[in-house]
Amino acid sequence: MKTRATSFLLAALAVVSFVLPALAAPSDDMPEETPAASTEIEEVHSAVRLDGEPVDTVEYEIRGGVCYVTVRSFVSMMDPEAMVEEENGVVCVNASTVTQVIPLYPEEQLPAEQTVFQDPAALDAESVSPGMGEDPAASEPADPAQEGAGQQDLLGPDGVQNSDPAQGPEGVEPVQNLDVVPADVITADLDLQAAAGDAYFVANGRYLYVKDGLIDLNGAVAAPVRQLAQVFNLTVDYDGENDLVLLNRQEGAEPYLASGDQTYDGDTMYWLSRIINAESGNQSLEGKIAVGNVVMNRVHNPRFPDNIEDVLFQKNQFTPAISGSIYREPNWESVVAAKLVLDGAQVMPDALFFNAAGLRSYASRTRTYVTTIGSHAFYK
Repeated sequence: MKTRATSFLLAALAVVSFVLPALAAPSDDMPEETPAASTEIEEVHSAVRLDGEPVDTVEYEIRGGVCYVTVRSFVSMMDPEAMVEEENGVVCVNASTVTQVIPLYPEEQLPAEQTVFQDPAALDAESVSPGMGEDPAASEPADPAQEGAGQQDLLGPDGVQNSDPAQGPEGVEPVQNLDVVPADVITADLDLQAAAGDAYFVANGRYLYVKDGLIDLNGAVAAPVRQLAQVFNLTVDYDGENDLVLLNRQEGAEPYLASGDQTYDGDTMYWLSRIINAESGNQSLEGKIAVGNVVMNRVHNPRFPDNIEDVLFQKNQFTPAISGSIYREPNWESVVAAKLVLDGAQVMPDALFFNAAGLRSYASRTRTYVTTIGSHAFYK
C-alpha cells in the first residue's frame, strides 16, 4: 500500500513539473505583460499656441465648438504687468504699453522749437549756405588737405553747420555725454470690461459681440478666443489635425485695438442708431442687431445706395424716414446695437428686407423668408 501511494505521488509531481513552466511561458495568442511604466498618465499639452510656442497658463474650455478662454489668463499671457480685477462675475482690465525715450539733448538746454540734428543730404542744398552764421575765418579749413571734410558735418535746426558731428548747437552737449535718465512714455492703453452672461464686452470703447454670451469658467469670466485675440490684434487659426488654436502677433500692429472714437464713423453711427431705435427700440438686442444688419447689408449691396443716409431715405423703403420718427434720440441699447453691428456682429448676414411678422408685403410675397425675431420677419 505504501509503495502504491509513493508511486502515485511521484507521478503527480512529474505532471506538475511539466504544467507550471507552460503556464508561466507567454502564449503566442497572448501579449507579454505590459511594463509598469506604461500605466503612467499621458502628459496633457496646452491647445493654445502663441507665435508657435505652447502656453500652459491659459485657462480654456471648448463649448459647442468654441474655444472659451478666461479673460484674466489671456491678458496675463499677453501682458503679465496688466492690472486685472475680478469680482462677482465682472472683470476689469487696465494695461499700458510703455516705451523708454531718451531725448537727444537735455530738454532744459534747448529752445522749445529746437529739434534733433538733420542730415544735410535731407535738406535742399540751395536753402542752406555753407558756413551760414559762422566766422568766415573759421569756415576755412586750417589744412588744405581737410578741404571738403565739412560736407559730412551735421546741421543744427537753425541751419548752422557744426564742425564736429558729435556736438550739438554751441554750448549744448549731447545726452550721451550726460547722466540723463530715460523717460517712460505711455504709447498705448487698454481698458476692458466684461461680465459673465452678457452678449458682448467692451474694449477701448469698442463693442465686441459674443453670440452665445460670455461664460463663467471656474469662477472667472471667459470669452471666445477670437474676440480676445481681436483686442490684442492677433491673428487666429485652427489646426484641426492636432486640435490647436494658433495665435500670432502681426508685424507692425498696434498692441491693442484702436479706440471706438477712431473706428466708428460719426455719420454712420448717427443714422444707424436712430433707425435701429425707430424700428426696434422695444425689441431684444438680437432683434436690434438684425435690423442694423439689414441696413448695412443694403449699404454693401450694389442694388442699393452705397451710403447709409441714402439707403434710409430711398423712396418708400423705411417708414421712420417717411414719418420722421427716425430723428428721435435713440435709447442706450440701440446705440450699443449700432456699435456691435459696426464691429462685425452678424445676426442676419444675408437679409435685405424685414417687416412686421405676419404682414403681407412685397418682401413676404417675393423674397425668401429667413426667420422671425421678436415682432419682425426677415427675408433675403
